[in-house]
Parts: sequence; structure tokens; C-alpha cells
Amino acid sequence: MSEPFLSPSWHRVGPLRPRLRPNLTIRRQRVQGGAWYVVHDPLTGKAHRCGPAAYSVLGAMDGRRTVDEIWREAAERLGADAPSQTAIVQLLSQLHAADLLQANVASDAAELLRRHAAQRRRDRIGRFLNPMSPRVALLDPDRFLAATAFLVRPMVSWAGLLAWLVCVVAAGLVLAPHWHELTGNLADRVLTPQGLALVAVVFPLLKALHELGHGYAVKVGGGEVHETGLVFVALFPVPYVEASASAAFRSKWRRAGVAAAGMLVETFVAALAAFVWVAVEPGLVRAVAFNVMLIAGVSTLVFNANPLMRLDGYFLLSDLVEVPNLAQRANRFYGWLVERRLFGAEVERPQGSGAETAWFLAYAPAAFAYRMAVLVGLSLFLADQWFVLGVAMALLGIAMGVVLPLAKMLWHVVSAPRLARVRGRAVGVTLGSAAAAGAFLALAPMPLWTTTEGVIWLPEDATVRMGVNGIVRRVVARPGAAVRPGDLLIEGTDPTLASEAEVLRAQIEALDARLVSEQFSDRVQADVTRQDIAAKREALARAEARLDALNVRAATAGILEIPRVEHLEGRWVRRGDMLGYVVRPEAAQVRVVVPQADIDLIRRAVHARILLPDDLWRPIDATLVREVPAASDRLPSRALAADSGGRMATDARDPKAPRSLDRWFQLDLALPPGAVTSHYGGRVHVRFDLGSEPLGDQWWRRGRQLFLSRLAT
Repeated sequence: MSEPFLSPSWHRVGPLRPRLRPNLTIRRQRVQGGAWYVVHDPLTGKAHRCGPAAYSVLGAMDGRRTVDEIWREAAERLGADAPSQTAIVQLLSQLHAADLLQANVASDAAELLRRHAAQRRRDRIGRFLNPMSPRVALLDPDRFLAATAFLVRPMVSWAGLLAWLVCVVAAGLVLAPHWHELTGNLADRVLTPQGLALVAVVFPLLKALHELGHGYAVKVGGGEVHETGLVFVALFPVPYVEASASAAFRSKWRRAGVAAAGMLVETFVAALAAFVWVAVEPGLVRAVAFNVMLIAGVSTLVFNANPLMRLDGYFLLSDLVEVPNLAQRANRFYGWLVERRLFGAEVERPQGSGAETAWFLAYAPAAFAYRMAVLVGLSLFLADQWFVLGVAMALLGIAMGVVLPLAKMLWHVVSAPRLARVRGRAVGVTLGSAAAAGAFLALAPMPLWTTTEGVIWLPEDATVRMGVNGIVRRVVARPGAAVRPGDLLIEGTDPTLASEAEVLRAQIEALDARLVSEQFSDRVQADVTRQDIAAKREALARAEARLDALNVRAATAGILEIPRVEHLEGRWVRRGDMLGYVVRPEAAQVRVVVPQADIDLIRRAVHARILLPDDLWRPIDATLVREVPAASDRLPSRALAADSGGRMATDARDPKAPRSLDRWFQLDLALPPGAVTSHYGGRVHVRFDLGSEPLGDQWWRRGRQLFLSRLAT
């Protein structure tokens, strides 16, 4: 049911004689096949979009006719499409809030200056109250951009876009052969004092070019840019340009071009830096080119191109899908859902097609979740550097992003005139929903689990290894065969070692013959010969032992598994190289590492499940058989390290022994017989089911652990 056609507040607004401010511009736009009109105020940069019906009302606001006369004329002219009185009241309130209406007396220059100063004060306060990105306005760049726009005008065209595409694609082709060199050891190159100093110099310069791209795109499109300054992200100053004048452009492609201009400039500069990086020798110039590519790539892909933040990607998405003011309209749509469906208020549904409604439903919750994730991540980053500042920012962000909006919603429920008829129901539903949500968080049991990683672990005697360096001559036992302790599995050879043994045998025979003649003629020399023979026999025994070690035998009973056996014969292997396994299905285990924050929960786990990377849909039940009582920073396998695809960050200064940057508890889980027949030594995912617990308790524990972990550092 829509809102009533007649408004009970009409007696208050009907006699007014409104007039739009004379400095406003109105432009027609095509959005999703329909006509929209944009009322733009160049003094404040604000823009207000309205449909044809509302535009017919705006055009009649000349300061001479009353609101009632304007509405009656619109009703006669538009018939069934005429706006209701309630819609007119809402339109007037929106125009007044946007400061687009003028009183019944003519405005003069003093009034314009006063209004402009008041708007600047409101904007300044709003910017500083933003905990994630406070802004400071510095200059009016419009005259500079107008004087130099001819330099970039040829680039703001389809030919310029084609040149950009050619340059970026060519840079990608040039960098492709150097990908491993470009991405290898990234942290050690960036997170050094020299690397961070280069980032601090390159980042603001690159962002200044980014913002100039927005400014020039607006000027070439016929708009004005009256503000530039600094926005502080994690206390780091970043330039910005106020390019909201593009909202009044008629072409959606020109509006999208303004939104994408900064990203296009950054990627073009990064492409030029790629050519420099490939051409020059290692040194300062190459390091600067690398940082340009890194900053442009990360900032463009992770931040600017992300439509869930009110940055370039958001405006680009809004223009391309033709959903103007996506964020604000999505929030209003959810507000209408609450007022109409929950409170039962007779309010008019916000304008929007079926496709726009789908965007509203998806965008608002996703954007809120992402903003909270960015706030938490940024607060944790600052807490690692300056704990008090990080906590203060988190509290301010929660206050501005959660507490203040909730307070505004509550005030709207108890004071909004549109809810006057359903005030009791609105208050009851609000309080009941809050109580239900609190009870749900505090009392309703929810599944509790935690995940980690481990490796499929076999006893040391189940591993088939080469005892010495040598060449595999023949695989005696075939994979899949049952073997017993002592069975010969692999024959190896070492021509050099075999020749050495033959020489020792010949030397011993010669010494034995000499001893026969010397023991009767020269007893002293005979003793020396006996000592030489003993030394040679010891050397021969060692050589024969090494030759015997070339023959690999089973240390335990089980089923032989040798990966890629067809490539093994004739291959040179080193001592200790793993060649295969003698598998006892009942002995398969998973060695798991568990963070200290989860060890108390896991000790009371209901059961554990193992997920193999190649079969994630078939969990394998496991039972805890052993726990190392003390935490350690040594990982049982390099497969768990981050550089091998695992979760655990390791110390790069100790490449031989994987040493984690955190301390972990080690558990051994037993697998059912026959559950695993391959993938030994490989990484697996482990999930511990911990029963149930209310969400409030779960969130409180995680938040407390997170706070204490940062406080301890």
C-alpha cells in the first residue's frame, strides 16, 4: 500500500512561495532508458536528482506561485502520474536540506557568501569526524586546471584510451618473463627502512597525479573543481580533489570517465615504470620504478577499484549500472522496508526499478561489512605501532559507524512525523527487536568451531630414504606390494665407490702377499705391513657399508608407495632424499599446529575432521592421540609455512628449519584405517567441532583475545 495522496501537513507548506536559487543549473540525464534531472549547486558541489514529475514541480517554483497552486497545476497536467502531496512535502524537505531553495525575498551576494561559509563549516566538521579519513581542504585549483587543460585534452578521448591500453598491455608483456623476480622476496624489499622511505616519497606523488587525473577529466567535461587538499589515511597524508561536479554531466560515459581517470593515470604511470624497471640496472632508479608499480597496483586493485568504498570504484559502478546515489538510495530503501514492513507506516516506496532494487538489497549490507572490516584492520595496524591511538580510532569508528547511526534511527522512531500514526508499534517493534537480538546473542547456542592446518604424518621408519649419495639402478619391489622388515626395495650404485672398494681389495691382496715373505725375513717391516692391512680393511669395510647403504630396505611392514616410480631408475639422489613410503594404514596420523588462543577450546573439542585439498567434500573423522604440552615456534613441516602455501608466517632468516613468527601447540590426530592412501607429507585442513556457544560469548572471547594480544606487544 502506498502513502496517502493527501498530506496532513499540507496546510503548512501549501501557502509557501518557493523558488530555486538563481545560481543553480539543471541538466537532463538518461538513466535506464528514462529521463532524470540533476539540480547542481556550483557553490557547494551538491547535486539533487529527480524524475520528470518532480521536475515539472521544480520548474514551476518561480517565487510567485504557492506550493498549492503548483501542485494543482501538476495534477491537472500529469493526471495519474501527478505527485502526491506527501511526495511534494518530501521533495521540499530534501531541497531545503540540500540548501537549494531560496526564501521569498531575493538573495544578494551577502546571503550567498553566508550560505557558502556555513556550508564550508559543516563540511569541515563532517570531515574531521570521519575516523577513517579526515580531510583538510587547502586550495582552489579551478583556475590552474582551466589554464592547463589544453595540455591533457587530447588524452581525454577514445584515442587516449587506446594509447593507454596499448601501453599497459605492452608493459604486462614486458613484465611477464620477470614475474618471479618481481614478486620474489617482496616483504624484505618493501618492509626495510630504505623501502619504506621510498614508499613515503613515491606514494603522495603518485596520488597527486591520480587526483590531477580526476580534476582534468572534470574540466575537460565542462565542470568546475573548487577544492583540493589532503585526506589522512592511517595518519598518512594523501592528496584529494573534489570532483563532484561530474554528477551533473549528461553522458554516463563521461561521468564514468571522471571516476576512472585517477586509476587510468596510475596504471599508465605504472606501465612507464615497468619499462624503466626492465631497462635499468639495479639501483635507486630501479627501486623507485618498482615502488611505483607496487603502489599503483595495490592501491588501484585493493582500494580505488573496490566499489564497496566511496572511492573511484563506487562512482564508476554507479554510473555504469545507471543507479545514481547507490549507497544513499540503498540505505533509504532499507529504511523504507523497516518502516513499511515492520512498523506498518503508510510511506511511499523509494523510486527504483527491479534491477535497482536488487542492487539496493545487495549493496548496503556488503558496504557496511566492508567498512567495518577496514576499520578493524586499520585500527589493528595502528595498534601495532601506537596502541593508544589504535584503540582510540577503533572506539571513534564504532561510535561514528555504529553507535551514532543507531542513535539517529532511535530518534527517528520516537520523533519522525511520518511515524506518528504507528508510533506505538514502531517503538514496540524496535525495543522488541533489540531485546530479541540481545537474547539471541546472549542465550541462543550456535555452532562453535575452529580451523587450522596440519600435515599427514608417518613414523620415521615408514619413510623410504637413500642412505648415501648414489644412483638408483633398479626398483626391486613394485609400488603397491606388501613388504616386510628387511626386504630389499631399491638397488643403488655408485661407480666411484665400487671402484674404490675394488682398489682396496687389490691393495689388501698385495699386502697379504708381501706379509708372507716379510714375516720371516724382516719382522719390523712385517708389523708395518700388518698395520697397513688393518687400515685398508677398515677402509674397505666402510666402503662396503656405503655400498650396502645404496640398497634401500624396508624398516617396517606395510604397503610400498613410491611416487613417480617411472622416473626413479637412473636418477641421482642425495643422502636422506625421500623416495617413498611403507604405509601401514592403521598408523596414518595428522600432525596439527594450533594457535595459543585456541588450545583451551580444542582440548574440549567434540571431534576433529580432516579435509584433503583434493577432496574437500569428504571430511575424515580423526581422534586426538597426543599433545605436546608446551608451545613452540618450530613447525613440523615446511608445507605449513606461508611461502609454501600454508598459513604460518616464518622467519626468513632461518631457511633450513621452518621457524614460525608465532608460537603454536602441536597435536597428533589418528586417522581411521585406510582413510588415506596418498598425500603423505602434504598439507591438509583440520576443523575442530567445539559444540555450541552463544554468539555473544564467541565474539567477546575473540575480541578480548585480540585486545590482550595487542596489549602484550
